[in-house]
Amino acid sequence: MLQEAMESIGNRSVTVEPHYFERLLLLTSQKACADFFLGDTLPKGSYCNSTWDNIYCWPPTPAGYDIYMPCPEHLFFDGTKLLAYRTCNERGEWELGNWTNYTACINYPIPPVTNVPLLFAVRDIYFVGSSISLILLAATFFIFCYFRRLQCDRIKIHKHLVLSLIFRSIVLIVLLQPYLGLKGYDNSYLNSPFICRSMLVLSQYFGMTNVFWMLIEGLFLYMRCVVAVFHYISSLKVFYIIGWVVPVCFVAAWTVVMALYDDHPCWLDYSELQYAWIVSGPIVLALLVNLYVLLHILAVLVTKLNADQRLPNYSEHLKALKALFVLLPLLGLTNVLFFVNPKDGGIGEIIFQVFNAVIQASEGIFVSMIYCFTNAEVQTVIRDKLAVIQMKQSVYNNGGTNAKKNDNSTASTTHGGTRV
Repeated sequence: MLQEAMESIGNRSVTVEPHYFERLLLLTSQKACADFFLGDTLPKGSYCNSTWDNIYCWPPTPAGYDIYMPCPEHLFFDGTKLLAYRTCNERGEWELGNWTNYTACINYPIPPVTNVPLLFAVRDIYFVGSSISLILLAATFFIFCYFRRLQCDRIKIHKHLVLSLIFRSIVLIVLLQPYLGLKGYDNSYLNSPFICRSMLVLSQYFGMTNVFWMLIEGLFLYMRCVVAVFHYISSLKVFYIIGWVVPVCFVAAWTVVMALYDDHPCWLDYSELQYAWIVSGPIVLALLVNLYVLLHILAVLVTKLNADQRLPNYSEHLKALKALFVLLPLLGLTNVLFFVNPKDGGIGEIIFQVFNAVIQASEGIFVSMIYCFTNAEVQTVIRDKLAVIQMKQSVYNNGGTNAKKNDNSTASTTHGGTRV
């Protein structure tokens, strides 16, 4: 595999084919880089070992050769047309240690260079936030399913939203897991084009189901608070189709188009292509509908408050405004705040990356806290259940104590009778 990936472009230089270097870009540690070449035919004679320079993995290189690879296109503008290189000296050692010459990439006059540590920080935000969300969402889903008193149409819709967020969190954890340096820990399976493409497709699907179930939450709230026509819907099947089936159609279409027109092993450039609108277009539409729903509900609420009172009650208006901010994350509208990446290479892009990572990774936390753990109805049900358990335990303990006393009395009587 290594020999096929490297071809001579001069007497003392080698280059790596574009499709091969994209697989090397996915490796995110020195160990993963070294393991990737296990079993390959290594260069004859003296050579430099494979190395990871915190951007991507460089393969073993014959002594006295320069090795060239395209600049990573996601770190540098139009990177595949520019070359970075490393030099392996005659002693089989990398010149200047772990330093890679990215001069051609960095000095390109048009674009700024992406902050590589920022990428790892964003990855860690997604991983930690998704892990916390998964724990809270799993507990929320259990509570919604366990207590019969909570079974109603509203809770059923909440359960499907929670389930969608659980799947999304799992996919993000698998995709963005950091290399932990643990013995026996290996995430190289993600380097397979089929696996990483499949995980990306699942990420797109569950990301869309999250937004669509938030849309359903908004529609349900709109029907209950504004038009009051929910009783005309005899079942929730329409909502199930919108939440689970409709996203399949869009994601399937996007997957087919990407498979036909994008030959990148893991579709790393999917967000830069016009095909992204196949999935992002419906998401934007759903968020705009939820924005209309929220503003309409707020307008109706304020109108009713003014109609019920001759003088305006500013405390009630403040409560309505507070409800507005609570509903923002529940309806996914926080995603609208920073929807377009400025790509200025400066503070604007940093804010965009970090803000979106925090918001998307913590959606599950907001949903579980507001719909479950801080919900008065859920708290009442849990308190009642704990009270019943405590009462049964008390009865059991008292019953055991009384039984023990009766046994002692019987024994004393028998013993006394024997003595007589």
